Formats: sequence, structure tokens, C-alpha cells
Amino acid sequence: MTDALRLPFVPAAVATLAAVDGYLEHVWPQVAPSVDTAGFLGSALYMADMALDAVEAAYAEYEPVVSRDALRAAGLADADLDAVAAVLDVFHWGQPQQLLLFAALAEALERPRVGGQGRLEPREIAERERAHLATPVAFAPADHPSLPEVAEVLQLAAPPELYRAVACWPRYLDAAWEELQHLSAYPLFRQRGRALYYYARSSSRFLAQPLVASREALRAAGLGEPALGAVQAALDAALPQLAMMMMHCCAMRLGLGIATREVVRTT
Repeated sequence: MTDALRLPFVPAAVATLAAVDGYLEHVWPQVAPSVDTAGFLGSALYMADMALDAVEAAYAEYEPVVSRDALRAAGLADADLDAVAAVLDVFHWGQPQQLLLFAALAEALERPRVGGQGRLEPREIAERERAHLATPVAFAPADHPSLPEVAEVLQLAAPPELYRAVACWPRYLDAAWEELQHLSAYPLFRQRGRALYYYARSSSRFLAQPLVASREALRAAGLGEPALGAVQAALDAALPQLAMMMMHCCAMRLGLGIATREVVRTT
């Protein structure tokens, strides 16, 4: 799955699903051909643009304080900022793909069949994705300074992987969090996070190949009620967090001066 998503690490939500005996073995062969299409990546990148639009609109209401100059003044070298930007780019492409995939799995639990309306046009491995696969992504411990506060403010059981990754640059984390903890309370910011969640759920119909992974189908494949409960809990936890972290990632990139849209180009 991580190879198909062009990720250099195994996301925690994927690891959680992999721990449910028999689940990924049943669903992944069905969704892998759809993930490997240009349409799947295009939908994911369109959502990245949706997130950026809302972040820019929220920033238009007040003057942001995080910038490359401010980060340099906080003691970060240009090499540090470039390394942070490279890690953020991995999440910028990876998180919306994960959101689309997990949303399709969540929809499939409730329906006899989802997908089949997309096109089987294969996707190529872009040079940018090759760079992602070669980018080292490390994760600070969950109890690293500031991370418990991040989890508490965002009302999460544990700090998100995005924050654990940028926490490897403590001065960057402190500066970014000082701003983002307030920005995330803006109504537009929160509304767009919810919109991304629902957009991803509705986009499951555009999987290139149908997915059959309802509770009934999974029971027939040998999964019991505890396993089904674990799958439901994992998806319920991952989906809203991924949608919100897409917003946070866009805000972090914008603070570094990165505002390039992926699909919808502006003139």
C-alpha cells in the first residue's frame, strides 16, 4: 500500500488496518488497481487545492506571522527550511490519497458495492514522487515537547504524524504551532476540513474498479465482529484527522512561501 501511495513510511492508520487479520488481504487487491490510476491521484490533488483555497482565505482575514524570514530569525537555517519543505511535500501528496482510500473503505462497509465509475488510465511515477520516496521522514516521540499540547488542543488521542514529523525541527514546530493552534479555530478552516471529508466519501464512486467490502462480505471472508469493530474504529479515527491535517499541512507550506496549486491553476 505504501508503495502504491508513493510513501517512504507506513502510516499509522495503515498499520492499524494491517493488524486486523484478513482485512487488507481482502480489500487491497480490489482497490490497488484504482489507486494506481491517474484519476485517483488527480482527485487527491484536487482536494489539496481545496485545502489551500481555504487556508489562503483564512489568512486573508489577518496577517500571518510565520514566514521564512521569521523562521530564520528563530534560528532555522535555509537547509533546515528546505528539509521541512521536503517532508511537508510528502504529506501534501500522501494525506489526500490516504483520505480517498480510507473514505472508500468506509463507504464500502455500508454498501454492497462502491466504485466502478472511474477510468483505468494508469498513473505514472512522477519525478516529484521519486523524490518523496527518497525523502527521509522521521517521527519524534509522542511525548516530545509541544506534541502532547498539540494532541490536547486538537482533541486527539495522540499527536498526528504530520506534527511528529516536523517536530524533528523543534524551533520550526514551536513557531508553526504558535500560529496554527489559533488558525485551526477559524470557522472556514474547520468547515473546509469537514468538506474534504465529505468530498472524499462521495468520491468513492469514482474508483476505477468496484470494491466489495461490506460487513456481510467481510464476514463471509472470515472476519468476526471484533475485527469489524476494529476496522470501523480505525477508519472513524483516521478520516477526520487526515482531512484536518491536510489543512494544517497547507498552512505550514504557505508559511514557507509555497502556494502552488496542483490541479486548478490560477492566472
